[in-house]
Amino acid sequence: MRYTQEDGTERWNRNADTWHRHYGGKDPNRRDLLDPIILKTLGDVKGKRILDAGCGDGYLSRKFAKLGAIVTAVECSHRMLAIALAQQQYQPLSITYHNGNIANLPFLSDCSFDAVITNNVIQDTADYVGAFREFCRLLQPGGIYLHIVNHPCFSTPVFGWVKDEDGRKLHRKVDRYFERGPFLVPWSLSSGMEPTIAWHRTLGDTVNSLISCGFRLSQLLEPEPPESWYTFYPERLDAARIPDFLILVCTKEMTGC
Repeated sequence: MRYTQEDGTERWNRNADTWHRHYGGKDPNRRDLLDPIILKTLGDVKGKRILDAGCGDGYLSRKFAKLGAIVTAVECSHRMLAIALAQQQYQPLSITYHNGNIANLPFLSDCSFDAVITNNVIQDTADYVGAFREFCRLLQPGGIYLHIVNHPCFSTPVFGWVKDEDGRKLHRKVDRYFERGPFLVPWSLSSGMEPTIAWHRTLGDTVNSLISCGFRLSQLLEPEPPESWYTFYPERLDAARIPDFLILVCTKEMTGC
């Protein structure tokens, strides 16, 4: 079956409530692993104009706004957006929300942001090159685009842990790395999540597209688990064997506005 962006969005509509209950700001992957890198990379965000592209339930937008940023958040899943708006009504912050596709943002002005972030979003986006073009259009020269995804070298259309007869994980299998396009992503039974749809592209596809769209790659990060996980989340230490995430810190070339 050839999945479309609409198929992927509908999967997130159906998963939105479960995601909000168990993941988002509550997820140790975000809270302990990714968020500290995000905040360190962006530095003092007070007064900065930030686009949270693919904001989900809005947890990161709220974190930025509480630190004094002026946040614009875009989300294609109407159910995810409804959760974010409900949180905004409960605790009003300097966040403007939009329902939209991050590859087509005509309602946002050229050169109107200091930073753009996609926090585990681009793998759920069919038109990733269109999204990169939009981010370059929207950023001020020298602005930062922070690209965070499931690591494409280890989250391929065929992936998973090979186990022995006692259930111990021996090694990670990855296959069909050069098979670009959408595939079903299974979640654990305990998560309560239905399978979602991701679009695979190689690391080279992503980096070369960023460069062609006007970005300069300034840093590549593969986060390692924090020391606290060895005590509090030993079940997550697969991340000490292979990186679950890839972070690309990109800067818009000093032209275009």
